[in-house]
Amino acid sequence: MKLVPTRRTDYGIRALIFLANQTEGDDRAVAPLTKASDIASAMSIPPKFLPQLLQQLQRARLVVSLPGPNGGHRLARPASRISVREIVEALEGPLDTSECALRGGPCHWKDVCALHWVWSSARHALVERLDAATLAVVAAEDRAMATGKRG
Repeated sequence: MKLVPTRRTDYGIRALIFLANQTEGDDRAVAPLTKASDIASAMSIPPKFLPQLLQQLQRARLVVSLPGPNGGHRLARPASRISVREIVEALEGPLDTSECALRGGPCHWKDVCALHWVWSSARHALVERLDAATLAVVAAEDRAMATGKRG
């Protein structure tokens, strides 16, 4: 079992990092609208795949998209108010399911599997950590890595 983001989530987070870095401070009002082609080029995202991701992120109210020759994309709210969990769930669906770890299908409280308590607490810890991490922190880490200033 691999516990890593899918390519969809990888590209979505890259696009959001780019948009977060276009914002001055934490003020999205001064963020320019950015063309999908510019995001794709800068973040090595396949240009034909990015519009689908941006549409999903717009539906999740993480991105504002305006059509037309002067249109583009920007964050819908400050990066400090967007959790990594929101991003992952916008692109992959809910993380906190009630599916049984061993048997598949719904988990029945009166008939739980032997792995239930361990798996439930691990899933809860992952969700909690993704909730605590913000796009602003991830974007800052990305900038630090790009400039070689990562601790």
